[in-house]
Amino acid sequence: MTPSEIEELSRASIPALFRSQLWLGLAASVGFAVTLVALRFEPLIAIVEDRVITPVWKRHGGIGPLALRFGLAIMMLLAAFGGLPRHGTEAWITPTFLVPDMQLTTVAGAPVLISVQVALAILLIAGFATRACGVAMIALSLTGPIVFGPSFWSYSPHFAAPGLILIALGAGRFSVDHVLNCDTAERLIAPYRQVFWRMSHILIGAGFVYLGLAYKLIQPTLLIAILEHGNMPTFGIPMPIIALVMTGVEILCGALLVTGRLVRPVALAILGAITFLAIVLGETPLFHANLYGALLVILLAGRTVPVAHRSPRFQQMRAV
Repeated sequence: MTPSEIEELSRASIPALFRSQLWLGLAASVGFAVTLVALRFEPLIAIVEDRVITPVWKRHGGIGPLALRFGLAIMMLLAAFGGLPRHGTEAWITPTFLVPDMQLTTVAGAPVLISVQVALAILLIAGFATRACGVAMIALSLTGPIVFGPSFWSYSPHFAAPGLILIALGAGRFSVDHVLNCDTAERLIAPYRQVFWRMSHILIGAGFVYLGLAYKLIQPTLLIAILEHGNMPTFGIPMPIIALVMTGVEILCGALLVTGRLVRPVALAILGAITFLAIVLGETPLFHANLYGALLVILLAGRTVPVAHRSPRFQQMRAV
């Protein structure tokens, strides 16, 4: 939607369902009850995860960092060359900063930001100096609010978190870092790997909680308009109810990631929701490539990240 349409919707009347303390309280109670039931089954789910998913991570864990690197790289390349325009903007004309909404046409230092995105994307594709690229991603996520103002904070957590994952895990097998054994920071990062890993979960979860509260619960007219614009099938269910359910799911999934509970089922649920909406709304999944990569790694690795592999350099350094 165009900025003018979004601004107009922000002033529109909020549906009665979202103004009713009774219905909001009932929805919150149902969501809390469903979450408690799911948490009761968490030990059983963990057993299934250990048998089905953990062996995949130990054997093919390099797929996760590879997907994350390429997802971030593709987003930055497309953004730098105007390939991910917001609604109403012609493609390949207006460069943006990480996301379609942040256009670089009137921003001071735009050529620098474009060059940084391209250079960082090339390094990520090659898998060279990957942990340093993770630090750079965090720096870019903090640069956004400085350049574009407070509105960019909505995006910052979901770009800082992939940066933390890259710092924690490195590039994976399919990378220059691995082939040349030049990941010199691996030994330094190893004792703090779990800290970076948990911080990434917290940031992703907090980002979803914030988006659910600020842009769906408080401004449901925007979500409803997007769903109606995409002709989302309702199966006879009123659109405000669908919007409320989606809001509740996003907030609950985010809260579970923050607390580190049911992280694999939550990652799978969010991946499914993002994909479903992309198909229904006719959008490219590349709008959320950063989240696809990060959530895929979380789905494979789980709550406490086991090490999928050790580089020869790390093995040698540890033996010394």
